[in-house]
Amino acid sequence: MMRYNVAQLLKEQSGQSRKNTLHEDITHLDPDLHPLSALDGNIQMFRTGQGVLVLGQLHTSLELVCSYCLDEFATPIRFKLEEEFRPTLDIQTGAFLPLPPDDEVATQIDAHHELDLTEVVRQNLLLAIPQKPVCRSKCLGLCPTCGKNWNEGPCECKHDDADPRWDALRQLLKENKE
Repeated sequence: MMRYNVAQLLKEQSGQSRKNTLHEDITHLDPDLHPLSALDGNIQMFRTGQGVLVLGQLHTSLELVCSYCLDEFATPIRFKLEEEFRPTLDIQTGAFLPLPPDDEVATQIDAHHELDLTEVVRQNLLLAIPQKPVCRSKCLGLCPTCGKNWNEGPCECKHDDADPRWDALRQLLKENKE
């Protein structure tokens, strides 16, 4: 659980900080994510005039599906975390604080003075995944006719890769050779 009580930090002056080491099981973070290892890294929390700024360097390993050959493969994912959390209650008086209308629930410090990194980490992790993951730099992909994975060898399909728009040029080259 990526919840941190920041009550003491909220009582301090701006600029004060706390460091934490993160080691979290993220297997149930999102159904679209298939983690192969825990989420690890270091985070630092800074008291700001508005709340708490969280900075971190995090990493894990995910199982992705190759965009070319559709094979599953493991890849390391690294990302930076930078998010400011705002309290919902004044730490001194216990009065509710007005929040900006565009303030997200995920970045609010709850009534128990705890901030929850779960949603922020989930969003940053999803953004860190490559849009077109590839299992290797020279992945050959699938045959468009039979669907065979060309990384496992050639298929029996006949492929005419010639673009018919170049036929006139091919004919000129053929005539010049004769």
